[in-house]
Amino acid sequence: MYRILVASSIAFFTFLVIMGPLTYRTLIPALESEVKNHLISVREIKKVQIQNFFYEKYGDVHILSKNPLVEQSLPRFSNAFRSAGLDSASYKQVDTYYGPLLEHYQRRFGYQNIFLVDKDGNVVFGIKRNEYLGTNLKTGVYSSFTIGEVFKEGLNNIKFSDLTWSEESKDFVFLGAAPVYDASNTLLGLVMVEIPFSKIDPILLQRDGLGETGEIYVVGDDNFMRSKSRFLKQNTILKLEIDTQATKEALAGHTDIKIIKDYRNIPVLNAYTPLENLRDVHWVLLIKIDKKEAFYAVLALKTNLIIIGTVIAVITIVYLYFYFRKRHLQSGHARH
Repeated sequence: MYRILVASSIAFFTFLVIMGPLTYRTLIPALESEVKNHLISVREIKKVQIQNFFYEKYGDVHILSKNPLVEQSLPRFSNAFRSAGLDSASYKQVDTYYGPLLEHYQRRFGYQNIFLVDKDGNVVFGIKRNEYLGTNLKTGVYSSFTIGEVFKEGLNNIKFSDLTWSEESKDFVFLGAAPVYDASNTLLGLVMVEIPFSKIDPILLQRDGLGETGEIYVVGDDNFMRSKSRFLKQNTILKLEIDTQATKEALAGHTDIKIIKDYRNIPVLNAYTPLENLRDVHWVLLIKIDKKEAFYAVLALKTNLIIIGTVIAVITIVYLYFYFRKRHLQSGHARH
């Protein structure tokens, strides 16, 4: 009986003093590190995907500006517009020939629209006739709008806008522009495209491996979201201001992963980073998951250790109680 008591005491001591703390110090940090590394991996993958999206669009606009079709059609549209206007026979003749060819590029690259703007700021062509067509982006009503700013800077180099609202499509678009030159390197104007938000949205919606509370979102340098929140029904693009520790540090150029409170005031594990080299777009990327879900396995392990330790302690205490009670009764009978 004495040997059983000693063995039980050793087992209890081993678990509580050695195995429990040893498991806590080794396994739990490993689990926490695995969760963080997964979130960091998702962050880096999404970062590359977003950067590649912009690099691809820069290349598309640049190639389009060098296309002979654009070089030939821009001066012809400009001359017809200047001489007789958009509704003249001469303009319609140019449009009949070049319009379908330019529309092919619009469909091929998935643009919302393609504009041709001469060097004086006249919007002389648009695949879709919207409010910009026929206006002047240098002196007209839209000169101070995003499209006007893109025109002014796009005459010298490739220029991209941040997300801006398109009244025609009732959605957000990027505006991209590149200067167009003729064979003698004389500036003719620029080609401008509207890239729908739907082109980048799938990158942000892919949340594989982020569980029920994971979210990927982008914030601009004005602290407003450039993506849709999965937790809010209303539109959050350029509507919801995010002023958290993560956005502040990311906008300051820092890359890190921390437990902070998100825009819902809920503790989350947040992996964040600035998106570098997006030319004219200044964004930061944030990947987060609720702390409770992120560390569920860690919490479960802690709970199990406590339960096992408690069960062993109870069994040991009960065993010792009955053991000593029995010894006490036996000693009492022996005296009688």
